Amino acid sequence: MIYLVGVDHRAQRKKREDEMTDCQREFESVVESAMQSIQLGLLAEEDHPDFLSRDEKDSILLEIATVHGTENRHRFIDANDAEREKIGYHSQFGFGQDRVPVMAHEIMHHFPKREKFWLSKLQDTLHEDVLFVCGWGHIESFTALLMKAEVGYSVRADKIGADQCELEFYGEVRRYIKDNLAWLDNSKCFCSR
Repeated sequence: MIYLVGVDHRAQRKKREDEMTDCQREFESVVESAMQSIQLGLLAEEDHPDFLSRDEKDSILLEIATVHGTENRHRFIDANDAEREKIGYHSQFGFGQDRVPVMAHEIMHHFPKREKFWLSKLQDTLHEDVLFVCGWGHIESFTALLMKAEVGYSVRADKIGADQCELEFYGEVRRYIKDNLAWLDNSKCFCSR
C-alpha cells in the first residue's frame, strides 16, 4: 500500500539553519504519526539531491528518517534534469492570462511522464507499505495512475502548506481542463471521471 502525503514543497524542505515553519511542523507530525501507526518499508519523496543542493535545502523527510535510524529506508524518487530530459518532461511556465492554460497543459501532458517515472522507482517496494510525499497538485493524477496500475493507496494527508491563492489557482486549472477536454486530449485526462 502506498500512503500519500500531499504537500506544498516548502513544507517538505528547509534551510538547515532555519527554524521550522508551522506547515513544516505539521508535515513532520503527519510523518511521525504514520511511522508510529504503519510498518513502513520505505519513506519516499518527490525530490532529488541535485535540486536540494542547488536550492541549498535539506529534506525534512530524510532528517526524520535519520533521527529514527531508518535513513536506509528513505528514497528520493524524482527525476533529475537529465532524467527529465530523457522522459520528455518539460516544466511549463505561463504568465498573466497564460498561467491557467499552460498549467493545464503541464498537468495533462507532462505530469504523467514524471508520475510514471515515480511509479517505476517504487516498483520494487510495492509489496510493502510505502509513505510517499509529493506535491499536493499531483495527488489526483497520481492516484488515478495507481488505480490504473492496480496499486493500493490511501491519502494520509493532503494540501499541507498550500495557501489559498494556490488552491484557487489549481481550482481554475481543473475547471479549465474540464471545459477544454477536446483541446487537451481527453484520452489522457484524469479529470473526466
